[in-house]
Amino acid sequence: MSEKIQNNIYLIKDKLKDRNTKTRKISTKTIDLKYLSTFLKSKKFREQKVKGNLSEKYEIRLFYKQSVRDIKWKEFINSVALEGEDILNLNKSKSESYIILFQNISTKKIYASTGGYAHITVQEIATNDFGIEILSKIVKSEDKALKSTKERNLTGGIQGEIKFFRNDYNLYENENFGKIYNELNASLNKDILTKAFGFKPSEIDANSLCIAKNSFSIKKSISFSQLLNVIEKCESLLKKKGIEINSVEKIGRSEDLLKETLINEVLQNIFQNYLDENKHFSVEISNRDFEKYFQATSSTLTFTYDKRSNSFNIDDVIRNIETIIKQLKIEIEEELDYEPFKKVIKNTYLETFDEDGNTLTRDKLINHFCAEIIHEGNTYFLIEKDWYVVKESFIKKINEQTQFFLSENKYSGKKMLKWNGGEENDYNASYLGKDNMYVFDRFTSLNIEACDILNVEKDTLYFYHVKKGFDNSMRDLCNQVYIAGRKIHEDVKSNYEFLESLYDSVANSKGKSPYTIRAKKQFDKLSKKQFIAKIKNKKVVIVLAVADSSKKKRDLFTNIEKFESNIAKFMLTELAKNMRNLGIEFQITQIDK
Repeated sequence: MSEKIQNNIYLIKDKLKDRNTKTRKISTKTIDLKYLSTFLKSKKFREQKVKGNLSEKYEIRLFYKQSVRDIKWKEFINSVALEGEDILNLNKSKSESYIILFQNISTKKIYASTGGYAHITVQEIATNDFGIEILSKIVKSEDKALKSTKERNLTGGIQGEIKFFRNDYNLYENENFGKIYNELNASLNKDILTKAFGFKPSEIDANSLCIAKNSFSIKKSISFSQLLNVIEKCESLLKKKGIEINSVEKIGRSEDLLKETLINEVLQNIFQNYLDENKHFSVEISNRDFEKYFQATSSTLTFTYDKRSNSFNIDDVIRNIETIIKQLKIEIEEELDYEPFKKVIKNTYLETFDEDGNTLTRDKLINHFCAEIIHEGNTYFLIEKDWYVVKESFIKKINEQTQFFLSENKYSGKKMLKWNGGEENDYNASYLGKDNMYVFDRFTSLNIEACDILNVEKDTLYFYHVKKGFDNSMRDLCNQVYIAGRKIHEDVKSNYEFLESLYDSVANSKGKSPYTIRAKKQFDKLSKKQFIAKIKNKKVVIVLAVADSSKKKRDLFTNIEKFESNIAKFMLTELAKNMRNLGIEFQITQIDK
């Protein structure tokens, strides 16, 4: 038996929000040893007596739990093994777990180290990024120390990924705006191990791996006295200034009360939109599988009100909360108070379908919300089901990066018409009948909206996507622009089938609206063959054209900090990078008012 094992270290939160089960009121509880003793007892841990004089600096408490569990695979093996074989003797297994608490007598900070399955319990009361904070104090961004990472992404089709690096990487080489590190495995050299953590040179044979996540651990067997020393060194490191690894932090499962508070604020704001159509709290409606979602041709919302199930269909993809509010007012004629309104929204399901009626996506409506709010001085993103808190550095960084991508991708074509009020379709329709301009707003090919307006110049095609408002709904448009840009990029390199189909969607439309009739007239004297010949072998430029909906006068290119939506800025920078990675020329312009 060895007195040395590998250890993990957690930092326990100072405070925790708690709900009274009788009054339902939320209160803030201070987490001290008394609170932790009660908490661990509720989790079936029993406190154990410890030796005296273990530490002069820390009060040490030890908790132990023994669990007996059924062995799940026994019944399966029973059908394989002969009766009387050893494998069938035991039907239950025992597991043992421990938690050691270390409270600094001076600072009252509490740390924990665990064994067995106790880490699951500790994560309920531990901070989210202690290990990553420690790593940020001991490595530099340029240090080639990364061995592997676990990451989440705020956008894109990849929600999370694990990377193993063939050669050691640094943080710069793995940088991607919007990336959130859940875990980093890094190599610690002898210099760091001795200077930062106090190991003696004689105790170190080679570099050691550290695992930084919500806990911190060094992949090296250490004694209890060495563990005490590492905790003390970690506490000192927290006081130092380090590099920033995560500028956005996901709100974890242990913060359910905070998430409940935040979603209630979102619902309160939506309710104000419901009461007053002049109010505009921006909530975009999207889905994690955004490509399937935006390919849908129809949507169905199902909700329960007055003990009856109700549903309504919309012949399109739902992109913002206003569409739902308008329909709810039709379906429920009486004006709702907040509580019944909240109940309807929280219990509504949104399902999308393709043109053959096959389900593409289905989830609760509330899990489609994308919004941004400020709560107690902090900025929070709601991206579908997940909440993220934004650090001040993120705001500064996102303004700088957005400014950079705006200047790098500034529109170089001819000046666009002024915005004279109205909606996007009104503006797009103003281009109907103009030389070498073709309007495709509301027309799709393969359920993809290629553009709102196409401008055919001598050697360049400008595919304009027009957007009213630089707000949270930019996420929807940016995803749409990416899908369209990728399809057009593929199409012009092959046989133009997609753009031929786009022509057909307008020329063969059966629509009777004045706009549709005018759109069809664009091609009265231009055949499909002539249209393709006109656009063939030209340079393709995808243009995002934004009309600011604010009453204030502000300019995207010179006053980006005056635009409030960080989601819009973030999505714009991600779109610019993704288009560049595909080799697509992408430009941005602001439409004058």
